Amino acid sequence: MNNSKYFPPVFGKPDFHCPHCDVYAHQHYSGLVASGYEHLPNKLKLSGEITTFVDNIGSNWIFTKCQKCNNIGIWYNEKMIFPKKMQVALPNLDLDDDIKADYMEAALILTDSPRAAAALLRLALQKLCKQLGEKGEHINEDIKKMVSKGLNPHVQMALDALRITGNNAVHPGEINLKEQPEMVIKLFDLINFIANKMITEPNEIKELYGQLPNNLIKAIDQRDKKP
Repeated sequence: MNNSKYFPPVFGKPDFHCPHCDVYAHQHYSGLVASGYEHLPNKLKLSGEITTFVDNIGSNWIFTKCQKCNNIGIWYNEKMIFPKKMQVALPNLDLDDDIKADYMEAALILTDSPRAAAALLRLALQKLCKQLGEKGEHINEDIKKMVSKGLNPHVQMALDALRITGNNAVHPGEINLKEQPEMVIKLFDLINFIANKMITEPNEIKELYGQLPNNLIKAIDQRDKKP
C-alpha cells in the first residue's frame, strides 16, 4: 500500500480507504436499531429465559458499509472499533528494540488517536537520535549537530518533519492532526526512511566492502593515505 496516497477511516468522511479491501471507496453510514426476538440466532431462541427489546440504540453506535466490498465497519463515539488493522509498514529491523516497541504501539492506536500516535513517534525519534550517536535529550540540537557533520539534506528534512509534527501532537499548534490523520501515517514512513538511510544502507555497504579480498582493501587504504 502506498501510504503517501492513503486516506485512513475518519468518522464523517464520505470516502476513505476501506480497512477490509484497502480500496479508496465511498462509505454508507447507518445508525443501529435493536429489532427484537425474531432476529436472534436460533441458538438463543431455544432458551425461554431470553428477553428482547426494540429500541434505537442512539448515535454513539454507527455502522459504515463499503460501496466496493460491502463489508461493515463499526464505530463507537466516532472511533472505529472494528475492524482493527495496522495501517502502516512494520518498523525497520535495524531500529533498537525500544524504538520498534514505540513504533508498534503508535501503529496500533493510530485509528483511535492520531495525536497520541504522533506523540509516540516523537518519543521514538528522540530515541532514534540517541541510536544515531547523539544525546537524545533535545531533538532540535541533535539534528543541528548531525547537520554540522554533513547530514544528508533529505534525512534532515525527514527528521525535522517528524520533530515538528510530533511537537504539534504534544503542544497543539498550527497542524491539526485530528483532522489530518494521513499526516501521521507519513510519519511512520519517515521513521523507516531515516533508519534505512542512516543505519541499514551503511551497514549493508560495510558488509559488502568487508567481503572484498584483504589485499584489495589494503590497496585502497594505501591509495587514500594522505601524502
